Amino acid sequence: MPLKITFVKSGTNTENALTGDVTLLDGSSTIKRSSAFSGGNGFNPIDDGTYRLHLDIRGDETSDKANTDGTLQPFYGIQRVGSDVVDADGKHWNMQIEWGTIRARLNPPGAPDHGDYLHGKQRARDWTHGCVCDRSEVLTKYLWNLASPPTAIDVEVSGGLNFNLEDLVRKNAAPRKKANRKRSKERR
Repeated sequence: MPLKITFVKSGTNTENALTGDVTLLDGSSTIKRSSAFSGGNGFNPIDDGTYRLHLDIRGDETSDKANTDGTLQPFYGIQRVGSDVVDADGKHWNMQIEWGTIRARLNPPGAPDHGDYLHGKQRARDWTHGCVCDRSEVLTKYLWNLASPPTAIDVEVSGGLNFNLEDLVRKNAAPRKKANRKRSKERR
């Protein structure tokens, strides 16, 4: 049977991230399962839908490329993440703080592509910019260490319709200004 991953959103955490179980299946048999979260702290969680995780595109720490703002450049397969990645200006970044030791790109079938991954994390707070975070890295480590990995596997994300994003995500709205009473009196 082909491998498949599911992420079923079932709750929220104190950061307003959607939480749930991320499960690696072989047909109907569970191989690995772990708790995960997505979004929170004002960021949207990953959209419901089917994504493709390419296990035939592999990169070790030498494939890590840092932007000068401290972000890690995109990688479209499964990638080991380094703790000392140097950007073009010579600055060193610990990419494992945000990504853990392995990340795997969740490639959507079309647009929009938000650049989401399945990854670990060393930072203490439980929110992401929309990726799916499994702090334990149970699934990504298992996939990385497969002796004969498949070319790609599907990742099915569901459960998002059970949550009102308007309640979870802060809106980017300017605060209302109070009227200046002095100016109001002058106009009369």
